[in-house]
Amino acid sequence: DILRCRVLTSGIYETIFTVERVRFHMFDVGGQREERRKWIQCFNDVTAIIFVTACDSFNMMLFEDEGENRLRESLELFKNIWNNRWLRTISVILFLNKQDLLAEKIKNGRRLEDYFPEFARYVVSQGEQELSVQKYNKAEPDEDPEVTRAKYFIRDEFLRVSTATGENRHYCYPHFTCAVDTENIRRVFNDCRDIIQRMHLRQYELL
Repeated sequence: DILRCRVLTSGIYETIFTVERVRFHMFDVGGQREERRKWIQCFNDVTAIIFVTACDSFNMMLFEDEGENRLRESLELFKNIWNNRWLRTISVILFLNKQDLLAEKIKNGRRLEDYFPEFARYVVSQGEQELSVQKYNKAEPDEDPEVTRAKYFIRDEFLRVSTATGENRHYCYPHFTCAVDTENIRRVFNDCRDIIQRMHLRQYELL
């Protein structure tokens, strides 16, 4: 029940927790447009940014602007964060969230191409899909092929931003998740460990 509760974030909230004797300080910031100007004070010396996007929002509009698609707005915000000159060495852990609700919409006949016309031509590379499954998440053996295509299309839209620029100074770590997935903290821990290792290798000019 606690995992299923959600309160709209306004302001900046710090949560401290420990995983395998490693102490984490996590800052939760509001994603609404009027909240974003408060973020900059949180970005000093952070190890990583956790960016959470609702993949089921492909057919929804913003509360603040009913003419703006939520998923496109999320992509634009991700692009702004990724290319921000103050954040060019900060890696991003990308949670492609609400996969369960995305699957439900696709199975119920909602068409992603009605909102993202480029999806009509999108094909998932078999080799790329197998590599991604091995690296990020276990496969869903009975998953609808159209659901698989939709979630990889959304993932690739974000990765297209992160691979266009970056100069190997920061990295994007994507994960398919749902809101009640208790493995999310483990993913954050593993990704942060990798990010710190890369930082040390860069420091000693080994990367």
